[in-house]
Amino acid sequence: MRKALTIGELLVTMAIIGIIATLVLPGFLKDYHKKLYVAHLKKVYEMIETAVNQACTDNNVSYFYQTPYGQYVAGGGNQQAFIDKYFKKAAGTATNPFSGTYKKVNGSTASSPGSLSNSGWAKLAGGEAIHFFCQYDLSYCVFMIDINATDGPNIMGRDFFTIALDTHTNKLADKYNKNGNTYNADNCTTAEYGYGCVERILRDNWEMKY
Repeated sequence: MRKALTIGELLVTMAIIGIIATLVLPGFLKDYHKKLYVAHLKKVYEMIETAVNQACTDNNVSYFYQTPYGQYVAGGGNQQAFIDKYFKKAAGTATNPFSGTYKKVNGSTASSPGSLSNSGWAKLAGGEAIHFFCQYDLSYCVFMIDINATDGPNIMGRDFFTIALDTHTNKLADKYNKNGNTYNADNCTTAEYGYGCVERILRDNWEMKY
């Protein structure tokens, strides 16, 4: 009875396994990275939620617009104070910890938040870059997050996300319902700054399906 494969059969078997791995592995890695991005995003989302609620508690108010940090001030001094007080920053944090170049999910060029002003900045202890500003009408504030700072892939909607805070309800990622199409979940892959991507991930129960 034959009990072993010949060298030729082993080579054929190894070649077949290699072909299958070549076909399957890229998709597996892509899904794996998406899960990592979402897990990190969720951590930062909860971090922001905690900071917002704590700021309200510390100031004995119900909503973020009633705190000093929810007020629009030219130069962003109040927003920087919020970042400094409620987030653990990395030592020697840069003024602008974001990458200078980004792309959208569809591959087109996107703007870096480094050009934005009237805001607070930090590189956090967990390696995330954060940019925070509030609108002059006090209706909402915005957090821009790169979950791995200047490290790649630097794609808005993959490792870079924009999270809007409704300052009159303290709800995160809810502003697209009240601000036209800016934070429309269906525009995630084409919108500037990844607007709508967090809303889409939440809509899909914390999964990145795009």
